[in-house]
Amino acid sequence: MSRYQKLCLYAILGLVMGFFTFIFFSGSLQDLQRNFYKISKFGFRMQRNNETGDRERQHYNASYIDSTAQPSNRATHNSGEIAGQPEITRYVSFDNCIKDGRRLGNLLFDLAAVIFVAELSGRKAVLEKTMNISLENVFKLNMERVKDLCPCQVIGESHHLAYDINTEKIAFNDPNIRNKTILVAGFRQSWKYTLAIERQLRKHLAFKDEIQNFTENFFQEVIPSGWKRVGFVRVGIHCRRGDNVVQHFVNYGYTVPNGTYFYKAMKYFTDKYSRVQFIVTSDDSNWTREHIVNANNISPNAINITYTAGNTAGQDFAILSMCDHVIMSTGTYGWWAAWIAKGTTIYYSDWPRQGSGLARHFNREDFFPPNWIPMANNK
Repeated sequence: MSRYQKLCLYAILGLVMGFFTFIFFSGSLQDLQRNFYKISKFGFRMQRNNETGDRERQHYNASYIDSTAQPSNRATHNSGEIAGQPEITRYVSFDNCIKDGRRLGNLLFDLAAVIFVAELSGRKAVLEKTMNISLENVFKLNMERVKDLCPCQVIGESHHLAYDINTEKIAFNDPNIRNKTILVAGFRQSWKYTLAIERQLRKHLAFKDEIQNFTENFFQEVIPSGWKRVGFVRVGIHCRRGDNVVQHFVNYGYTVPNGTYFYKAMKYFTDKYSRVQFIVTSDDSNWTREHIVNANNISPNAINITYTAGNTAGQDFAILSMCDHVIMSTGTYGWWAAWIAKGTTIYYSDWPRQGSGLARHFNREDFFPPNWIPMANNK
């Protein structure tokens, strides 16, 4: 054997021995593959960071509102502490913007967004210990309260009545935010926030016992004379007028349906079912008693219209959401009652007014689920 061949043989033997020595210390061939993948991925990521670092920093500056919290108030998650590094916070909660007086429907969209971001980022949805949120007057919520959430990072949105796709693009493990609690700001009014978290969200929306009991008793008391509970469907009707007919809001783009809309929506159900009870809730009972009526004089054996009166917002909301189907007018209150009911939903399609300031924030495909049925006043 020539000297050259011997050198080649020694080199091959050295590679083989090195290979098996590496496997021995790595534990398995799978570990070797994983280690190789990590090294390759790290190298690619370093290259990518060098190429896109400036662009990513611009993205964060555009997507985040500056944190005002102090590091000494950090809330931690018991996920284990790495030597020399603080524990990582793993919370998502509401931004203080929800204290602006927004009511039940708006708060439910905020809740959905908080749970959505928690799922997206691998964090836990919680409430700040001293935060008062009116959702707890209606729902059990079942959310942990945490004394110190901060340091915090606030994430916003570009439009109120649309889905914010940029939320999906946030790198929540980025060193700039991975040790911070995420506070979700905005109105976040889109069904798309509920899509991946529906089962989890519904667990938080269990009615409080007193609300549940009230609604069950109400339904029992309003069964029409001669009707049996089996054999008819209940359709909740929410008619919001109130502030929507104030000139300031009309100018901004708010609209309200007329009696023709409700007539057509009710006809949809009376044509489909042989016996229907309509439960009407509204902030304008005089208008509903005049315009939401049995216009076709259908036999009382086939149709019943019951108007609620004197209930709290939470009680009427539970009544609507526990009906089989829902006819909504406008607004987030009726929207969420329909979503919880999970039946057939008819919504008023002439909202908001085209070309208005409100319409500039609105994306119909984002706001209304695709299986809901649109109807207008006169079409």
